[in-house]
Amino acid sequence: MHPTQRFNRRDFLQTATLAAAGTVLDVPARAADTAPAQEPPRPLPLKFDSDLRESLTPRRVTNAMWDFSWLTQHYPGGAFEDFDRAAAELVERGFTTVRIDAYPLVIGALQGEEETVVLPADPLANWGMSDRDREHTIVQELLAFMGAMKRAGISVILSSWGRDCKEYPERNKALAGNRAGFRGCWERTLDLLGSHALLDHVLYVDLDQEFPYFSPYGAELTGLARKPAAERSPAEAMEEAGRFEQGMTRMAWNPAQMAFVSDLFTEMITHFQSRYPRLRFTYSLTSFHKEVRAMGLQLFDVLELHLWIHTPRFDNRTGFNSLVKDRGERDYRDYAGRVAAALDTVGPMLAQEMRNRCAFAQAWAGEIAAPLITTEAWGPWWHMDHPDLDWGWLRDWCEHCMVLAAEHRFWGVTPWNYSHPYWKNWSDIDWYRKVNNRFLAS
Repeated sequence: MHPTQRFNRRDFLQTATLAAAGTVLDVPARAADTAPAQEPPRPLPLKFDSDLRESLTPRRVTNAMWDFSWLTQHYPGGAFEDFDRAAAELVERGFTTVRIDAYPLVIGALQGEEETVVLPADPLANWGMSDRDREHTIVQELLAFMGAMKRAGISVILSSWGRDCKEYPERNKALAGNRAGFRGCWERTLDLLGSHALLDHVLYVDLDQEFPYFSPYGAELTGLARKPAAERSPAEAMEEAGRFEQGMTRMAWNPAQMAFVSDLFTEMITHFQSRYPRLRFTYSLTSFHKEVRAMGLQLFDVLELHLWIHTPRFDNRTGFNSLVKDRGERDYRDYAGRVAAALDTVGPMLAQEMRNRCAFAQAWAGEIAAPLITTEAWGPWWHMDHPDLDWGWLRDWCEHCMVLAAEHRFWGVTPWNYSHPYWKNWSDIDWYRKVNNRFLAS
């Protein structure tokens, strides 16, 4: 039809009639009456079990925390040179799941899926050490890793440690205050995996590892903290005290910080649950458990809490917080002796404190109807393959804690945060099988 030609009402009605018959532009009439009606999507049968874990797949989770090591040591001669071999070793040791940094903040900045970037050397790093600067094609390596895990039947928990690279430095700063940018990074990562059929074995997505310690929003949260006492006048201190809500006077975060975190979690998780209804989303926490619980959020699809031996009783005696923690040549003999003294003196108290933490976690998970999991836990958050340091006590402690986790209905656990192929303990296949299989059968 000529652009200037006009329809009158009769022409329009005649054209509409012909269109309904399928004669306009020689388009054949649709066989709507003869095509079979399509069944609407139907969910799987649901069990109303008193223990929600029995209705989940898998019913129990044993996890190895591989952080960013899967990438930084993926090179000839590295601990993760062969992803298929790494997956087979997980299965051999009784692991069902692995948790990794999917590098979403870098993937969100890349110009293309084949782009190569440089990860800087970090030879003394406690985890993911690398002897020199190395080039990585992050997208392709992530696809290869996810494919290897899928072939082996290993589920994957995706997370973000806020890592960057030489080409795209300071990604946390670049995304600070930019929530849409942060969402875009994760969307690009998840859409990429989805386009390669690599999302169906994702157990869940932890949007921001151990919030707020690795987060783009950590600085903003800190900025909302009240002034140090020395900088506040008596009048300001009284005014601030009056602003605390009932029941929040002992919180580590003030009301402004509580509101900030609640708003952030709600905005982010709501967005991703809407965009990806077949995925689960959460924020992992290693601190501020009481604060986040007080928010009463019912959003977490999984409650992931990292539980440690650290209490004033342990840290004061051992001097843990003042240690230089890396793979350098250090003298840890004093620290080792202090650990032994602490366990001999207050070991039963430390065990009871861990039991209390597990009970707290179980109660919180019950309140929000979320499965409970820990993927980094139990001992000191740092230990090392070093001649001064004993692994025997730590092995026993963590084994007992895994039993505690089963007693408190954890959905998933980890033996410890040292389950990487580059730790010497990785060779103890029988121990890993024992502790993992015992939990899987709980």
